[in-house]
This record gives sequence, structure tokens and C-alpha cells, in this order.
Amino acid sequence: MPRRAALQQLSRQFAQASAQADWDALGKLTAILAKNLPLLAARGAWNEIEQTELLQLRKNYAQAVKICSEEKERLGLHLGALQANKEGWVAYAVVGELDPDGNRA
Repeated sequence: MPRRAALQQLSRQFAQASAQADWDALGKLTAILAKNLPLLAARGAWNEIEQTELLQLRKNYAQAVKICSEEKERLGLHLGALQANKEGWVAYAVVGELDPDGNRA
């Protein structure tokens, strides 16, 4: 596949996966990029059109990284809230096992 077409395809796929928050696709695309970008670069100097496509790919990749980082942060906060609530649920369960005098039911 010509380099320009390969860069366009990867760029488009990163944009689509980012827009859909498709984490599996983003992971696979990152692996594909890591494998194929050095192979594409080994073909020689980039012409102006390829450099433009490479710049667009970099932008779409950076956007994907940003979206993944934001989701990681959101999930971290959510897991922290779940952990905090878990402690409350455990305390409530222990209290629920006691009779009104504080003895185990």
C-alpha cells in the first residue's frame, strides 16, 4: 500500500475509534501504528503530501491519547467512589447483623 494511503487509513481509523470511544480498536490501532510506522519510514524521505498526512495522523493519535487519558481519569474517580461506598456498605452490613442491643442477631 502506498505510504500516503496507509497514513490516511490509520489516521481515519484513529479518528473513528476515538469518536466512538472504542478502546479495543484504539489498542489494536496503536499496536499497528507501532509496527508499521517504522516500516513506512524505512522506505525513504517523506514527500510533502506524506508529511501532511503524517501530521494529520499525529493529530488524530494525540486526540486518541487525550481521550484515553480522560477516560482513565474518569474511571479512577469512579473506582475511588466505589471503594469509598464499599466501606460504607460493609459498615452498614455489620450494623444490620446486630440486634437493637448491639448483640449479634
